[in-house]
Amino acid sequence: MKYTILLFEDEAELRQEIQDSIVLDKVEVLAFDSWASFKDVKLDSVPRLAILDINLVDKDGLTIFYELKEHYSEIEGIIITGQASLKNAIASLKLGIRDFIEKPFRARELRSSIEKCESYKQFRVKNYVIDRQLEESRKKFEAHWGIEFIGVSQAIKEINTLMKRVAQADATSVMITGESGSGKELIARGIHSMSDRSGAPFYPVNCTAIPDSLFESEFFGYQKGAFTGALSNHEGWFERANGGTLFLDEIGDMNLALQSKLLRVLDERKVNRIGSHDIVTVNTRIVCATNKDLKQMIEDGQFRLDLYHRLNSFHIHIPPLRQRVEDIPVLVNHFVRLFSETHNKGIVSLHSKAMNLLLNHHYLGNIRELKNIIERAILMCDSNVIKPRHLNFTEHTNGSGGGDVDYSLETIEKQTILKAMKACSHNKTHTAEKLNITRQALNRKLKKHGIE
Repeated sequence: MKYTILLFEDEAELRQEIQDSIVLDKVEVLAFDSWASFKDVKLDSVPRLAILDINLVDKDGLTIFYELKEHYSEIEGIIITGQASLKNAIASLKLGIRDFIEKPFRARELRSSIEKCESYKQFRVKNYVIDRQLEESRKKFEAHWGIEFIGVSQAIKEINTLMKRVAQADATSVMITGESGSGKELIARGIHSMSDRSGAPFYPVNCTAIPDSLFESEFFGYQKGAFTGALSNHEGWFERANGGTLFLDEIGDMNLALQSKLLRVLDERKVNRIGSHDIVTVNTRIVCATNKDLKQMIEDGQFRLDLYHRLNSFHIHIPPLRQRVEDIPVLVNHFVRLFSETHNKGIVSLHSKAMNLLLNHHYLGNIRELKNIIERAILMCDSNVIKPRHLNFTEHTNGSGGGDVDYSLETIEKQTILKAMKACSHNKTHTAEKLNITRQALNRKLKKHGIE
């Protein structure tokens, strides 16, 4: 396949020198001294690279590259200049220029830059093909089964198989175990969406957030006038999820007295609201999750053995992300694409050094931590390539196992804004530019986070 390079250089001697230095197989160099000499030329093949002097007789190199991009969206660019400046370098990066070479330069520097551009293009093509294949597979999977747990490791393949199998047995209780942030609720939602219950509600309940005094009223409901403040009839969670799935997250945090009440309902499949003598039969599937060792809790007398067996009819365990490193690139690509679209960024790639850092990180917060690291990187990125400097692991890691780390995006956004403000000496205009948002958007975020 012919590789066409466009060269724009108005100095005849340098133009010839560059042409002579590009001695590569299957490479055709078409040289021009101006935009005018090129614009009416009919090309036999689509150019893959443009090498442009930043100062030409009729248009500057950046403008010419912008025009080329309009016609050849996949073209890469190398800028050469004798007047290097930070302003030009930034403008080049924003346009998608891959390299910036100062005069005078050696032939091997230029050849090395060309090879980098070609390697990057091959990486993008390969990435695009992989992404399309994953997207097609995901669409087929979701059309037939529901939500898929993303990953290519053997562990994730087995989890997806288990999800499909247990989804069809829609009366079976499921226990999902794994560290915090590993995606337990996503698996629960996947099982629900693949089952015959998918048209009914999926109702998630965080057991750590239920005060003991509200357990019965929230789970079983109450009648109007049953107690002070009961101003109307209230359905409990079992009734709300009737016909569907009730997801009990962090079931290991429920105390023994409440465990006994929950066991009775699971055995009888009947509830009666507080203040009512009517019995309501419920057809609710129970899926629960925990990051605790329930067997050890049973030995310590902190969890009921009979409830454990009732909930653990079918067990799915999610290994931590650090034990399935092969899933990290797939998840990174997924989150880069997701947050690029969410934040209207043109970010399409990840520098190899940044990927190496992500591959070697420990991820005490698992997928949730990786997700937040990527979103922050995209918010901080000022080009179309995520680089090591855009990654920040310090806010996501501590020595205690990750339990005390605040992974919320609200916190990360606030910390990012504060750091940008400090770097810009609290100048709002410069801070907004650094964050790649408008000043109005910055004002809204400052108000949202209560930042003076």
